Amino acid sequence: MLPPSVWIAGLFNPMGYVTACLQVTARAKGLPLDSMAVHTDVTSFEPTGVTAQPAEGTYVHGLFMEGARWDKAGGVLADSRPKELHPSMPVMHIRGVTVDEVVTEGVYQCPVYMTTIRGPTFTFQAPLKTACEAHVWVLAAVCLVMQPDQ
Repeated sequence: MLPPSVWIAGLFNPMGYVTACLQVTARAKGLPLDSMAVHTDVTSFEPTGVTAQPAEGTYVHGLFMEGARWDKAGGVLADSRPKELHPSMPVMHIRGVTVDEVVTEGVYQCPVYMTTIRGPTFTFQAPLKTACEAHVWVLAAVCLVMQPDQ
């Protein structure tokens, strides 16, 4: 059983959850919501290693990568392995940052979808670290999904 401090992707309204995370940060810092942006850090631990919520933001797990994989050792996006269609992601730390704190170098703005249908199921963009240019992942159609095909 997962600790209650970890949000499981696909069980709730994801965009509402991410927006709420941004709202809490904006209120705590006395900033307008429209000056906030989503920031993600992929952690090195599994859901069972989470014992409490972080001081800022929230932990999320249950996402799957499509078109690439997460290299845990390097902490960056990497090419897919053969026959590995939807590798699972480690726990992600999602938090709100101000627009001027947004990092754009070495980052791929990875779209997050509820299903592999994509288009109408888009929820938000998760900035993920990459050692390659972002266009490599755009051309590979890399995304995160909450419900992979079975």
